[in-house]
Amino acid sequence: MKILSATDIYKWEQATMASQHLAPATLMERAADALSQAIQQYVGERQASFVILCGFGNNGGDGLAVGRMLSLAGHTVKIYLLEHTSYSTENKINQQRLHEMGIPISSLSPKSILEFPTKSILIDALFGYGLSRPMDEHWKPLLHQINTASNPILSVDIPSGLFADRPTPADVPIVQAHITYTFACPKLSLLCPKYAIFTGNFQVLDIGLDKNIENTLSTRYLYTQKEDVQIIASPLSKFSHKGTYGHTYIVGGHYGSIGAIILASKAALRTGCGLVTAYIPACGYSILQSVFPEAQVQTDPLETHISMFPENITDYQAVGIGMGMGTHQDTAGALRKLLEWFRLKPKTPALLFDADAINILAKNPDWHALIPPNSILTPHPKELERLIGSWQEDFEKIEKVRDWSHRHEQIVVIKGANTAIVLPDGTVHFNSTGNPGMATGGSGDVLSGIITSLLAQGHTAVDAALLGVYLHGLAGDIAALSIHEKSITATDIITHLSGAWQHLQNPHV
Repeated sequence: MKILSATDIYKWEQATMASQHLAPATLMERAADALSQAIQQYVGERQASFVILCGFGNNGGDGLAVGRMLSLAGHTVKIYLLEHTSYSTENKINQQRLHEMGIPISSLSPKSILEFPTKSILIDALFGYGLSRPMDEHWKPLLHQINTASNPILSVDIPSGLFADRPTPADVPIVQAHITYTFACPKLSLLCPKYAIFTGNFQVLDIGLDKNIENTLSTRYLYTQKEDVQIIASPLSKFSHKGTYGHTYIVGGHYGSIGAIILASKAALRTGCGLVTAYIPACGYSILQSVFPEAQVQTDPLETHISMFPENITDYQAVGIGMGMGTHQDTAGALRKLLEWFRLKPKTPALLFDADAINILAKNPDWHALIPPNSILTPHPKELERLIGSWQEDFEKIEKVRDWSHRHEQIVVIKGANTAIVLPDGTVHFNSTGNPGMATGGSGDVLSGIITSLLAQGHTAVDAALLGVYLHGLAGDIAALSIHEKSITATDIITHLSGAWQHLQNPHV
C-alpha cells in the first residue's frame, strides 16, 4: 500500500470523483459510512454516547455526516461545530441534513468550556490532512480539555493539529487520539514514533478511491501488508530435502550472552531453512548443544569471545553476524579481516549484521565501505544513532538513513513500532504487523535469525527483509492472542512462527 503526501491524496480524491462521476458530497458520504461502520465495530452491540467536535472544512463535514449516521443507528450524539465565517460546501450540506433531522448543532470556539459525559466517546473531526499551518496558542485550552478528559478519543483521518507528511513543530497543541481512522492510505506522520502519543493505533478505511489513479502516483514510502508478502512466500516442494532450503550460519555470542545465538538459531530453523550452524566462543558449546540439538555447532579457539572467522564461512548461503557478540578488540579485528577477505572473493554469502557487529561498524566509519553491497543491517534505535549520528525528529532520521543506505548500497532495517526497511534506492517500507509486547530482550535476535534463514532459502535481500519483518511481527501478534502483551518473550515469538506461516499462506484469512 502506498503512503502518499497530502498533495497526492487530494489529487487522488479529485481524479476519483471525475472518473466515477461523483459529487464531493457523495464521496464524503462514502467516507462517513466507512467511518461509521468502523466506530460501531469499536463500540460493539451496546448503545453508545458520542461527543463529536467538528471543524469548518471537510474533516468537520465528515464528523457531521458520521454524527447523523450514528444517530440513525440508535446512538446518542452531541455535535459541536466550530464558529467560522466560511464553511466548505460539503460541510454546509451536512449541517443542513442534521437540521432537517432535528439533530441540534452546538457552537464551538477555542475558548469553549466543555463537559464530556463520563461514558461518552469523543470524536475529533476538527482538522484533517489538509492542515497547512500549526494550531497556535489560542487552541491550547480547548485541546487541553480534550486530552485530559478520561473519555476515549477517536480521530477522523489524522489527529487535529498534526501535519500529515512533514514535521509538526514542537509544543503546538495536538489531539491525543486513542484510535485514528484514516482514509484511503496511511499518512506518514502516523508511522513516526515521535507522534505515537497523538496517533494511538490507526486503522486504514477503504473509501473506494480509484486504484488505477493511485497507480499513477509515485511515492518513496510504502506500507507492507499481507498481500504484499504473500507473493514473496514460496510453498514447500514435494520432493525437497534438508539441502533444498539452504544452510544458515549464525555467528555471535560471548561469555554471558550465548542466549542470543540460541534464539537466532532457533528462529532461523523455525522459519524454514534446512540446516543451521552456530559459530560461538568455546564457552557456549555445551549450552547450545544441550538446549538446541537441531543445530550444528562450531567454536572459536577462545573460550570467552570470538577472535576469528573460519575460512569455510563462504560455503554457506547466508550468514548472520553480531547477536550477543560483544565488542572486544579481538572480535572487532576479526570482523575487519572478514570484511577485507570478502572484498577479495568473487562471491560472498548473503549477509546480515546485527547488534554488536553494528556497534563495531559504528566505531569504525572507514569500514563502512567494506561491507558487501546489499547486506542487511538491523539496528535498534541506539545502535542506529551510533551508526549514522543523532537526529532531532523522525523525518530527519529517515533522511539520514536513506542517505547512508544509498551511499553504502545497504539495506537498513530500523527496528521498532512499524519497523522501517530503507533500501539503497531511497524507498522506505513500513511494516504493518507487531505490537508493544515485542519490545523485549531477544526479540531482535529472533528477527535476525528469521531474515538470515530467508536469505539462506534463496530470497533476495529485499524480499528477505520485507518478509522477515512481517513474519516476526505477525508471530508476535498471534502470540498476543493467547499471551498478554506484557508477558510476551522472544521464545514466544519463535513458538508462534508456525502460526504466522499458516496465517500468511491461508488465502481465506
